[in-house]
Formats: sequence, structure tokens, C-alpha cells
Amino acid sequence: MDVNYELYKTFYIVANCSTITEAAQKLMISQPAVTKAIKNLELQLNGTLFIRSKSGIKLTENGKKFYNYIRPAIEQIQDAPKLFNNINKIESGEIKIGTSNTILKYFLMQYLKKYDKLFPGVNILIEESYTPELINMVKNGSLDIAIIYANNDDPKLNGLKVLKLQELNYCFIGNKKYKNLANKIVSINELKKENLILNTINPIQTSILNDSKYIAHINLASHSLVYEFVKEGFGIGLVIKEFIKDKLDNKNLYEIKISEKLQSLNLILIINKNSFPTYITSQLINIIKNKEVENENFNYY
Repeated sequence: MDVNYELYKTFYIVANCSTITEAAQKLMISQPAVTKAIKNLELQLNGTLFIRSKSGIKLTENGKKFYNYIRPAIEQIQDAPKLFNNINKIESGEIKIGTSNTILKYFLMQYLKKYDKLFPGVNILIEESYTPELINMVKNGSLDIAIIYANNDDPKLNGLKVLKLQELNYCFIGNKKYKNLANKIVSINELKKENLILNTINPIQTSILNDSKYIAHINLASHSLVYEFVKEGFGIGLVIKEFIKDKLDNKNLYEIKISEKLQSLNLILIINKNSFPTYITSQLINIIKNKEVENENFNYY
């Protein structure tokens, strides 16, 4: 079905008015023309959008849903001239991003450097929290975007647009104290005899250890802290391999391979499905999608 913008615009104006007469005045067309446009749209949609009475008009339940769906698009089109005039000279603005400390440090920071140079007048607000909270904040509009870890089938992602950024893989690492273990393949049970350093909110921790009662030597709140404790020799840590790849390449740390297969995880960017990102938000998304970073040797991909 072809989309007739004028019909949608007429519907939007009528929905914001109490009478057809008021809508006709705002649209600067006749009242019969407004009525005809609404009837044509209802025929195209095969449904009723308004309830008409002597006191005026009001939206049907389907009409309310339709209005909420098209409203962001209509308002964005109406704002387009203003946006075009300022598209090359954004002097102020604000972007609200949700993520974790680890993702910020090992993934997002590189893109923010590029973004900040392009849009120095935009204030960047970072909200660090757990994944469920960040998902809720994107859904209720408190955040423009969030970058989180997620499984493909997570039902909490319903109602969100999801952009998959990278598949992440877990691995065990140790410093030079554990160099001998790096030369062979060991089992999880063998590793559990060592001092393990784990992330308390690691979504696959329990399944990896296959023991919900197991208590790690050190439990920490973020992946980046696990890396720091491993570096200092407190034990063997479970980390995201892509985030410490350069450390492994430089032989500062050693990967300890295990016989069991570790579950991978996706790094994703989420935005609200029912809203359209602003220009400054869409530009950050494009930078991340196109992998535009300041450091050409950025090696997470």
C-alpha cells in the first residue's frame, strides 16, 4: 500500500483537535476535505480511526495505537527544516548513553573520541548500570541508546531495535605465574582447584562452573576489575577475550584453554522501537556501525 503523507498529516492534525472544524482551520482546507481525507485513510487501513458525536471527535482504541505509531515520524518530518539548517553546525545538545564500565573502557571509548571531535558542543551523559536496568531506561526514554551484553533470545529485548555489534567470547587468563597451564588444555574441575577470580554478575558463570555453590577466591563487580586482579597475580580470571586481546598478544597475560566449550555472548546496541533517534544520536550510531575510531590499530575487530 502506497503511503500518502498528506492523509497521515491530516489524521495527525485531526487527532490533536477536538473538532473537524478546528482541524480544517489549522490545515487551511475545507471541513468536507478533512472529512473525505479521514474516510480515505480509514478505507486504506480497513478500520475506524475516530468516533464522531455531536460534541466532537475522539480516537478509537485502534486510532490511538495508530496515532502513537505515526506521531514520531510526523513530528520528525515537521522538524526537518530546522534540523537541515543546523545539521552542519550543531552547537549544543545532549546524548544519553547507557553501558557498563567494561564496555565503556574497552569498546565505546574509542568511538566517543571520534564523536567528541565531530560534535564538541554535544554533552555526553553516561549511565553505568546493570543490563536489565539499562533496557528499562531505553524503553522509558531515559536513555537515547544503550550498549549491553545480551543473548539473542532474551525476551527483555522485545520492543527495542537491536544492532548486533560483535560476538564476544570468554576465556580464562593468568599472569606469568600460570604460564605452565597455558601450555596444555585443562578441565573446569582442574581450574576450580586454583584461585579463581570471577565477575559476580557474569551471566554464564554458574553454567561454566556447573556448581551454583562454588565460591570463587575473589568476586568482583566488573570484567575490567577481574583483569586488574589477574595482572597482579591473585589468581586465574574469566574475562572477555576480545577486550584483552592485545595483552595476550604481548604475552603480558596467558590464555588458559579448557576442554569445555564456553558460551559466547553478543555485544549489542539498543534503541527504543517507538521513537526516532535525533541527528546527534544517529551520528554516534553511524560511527559505531562503520567502526570509525581514532586509533587505526584498534584491534577489537
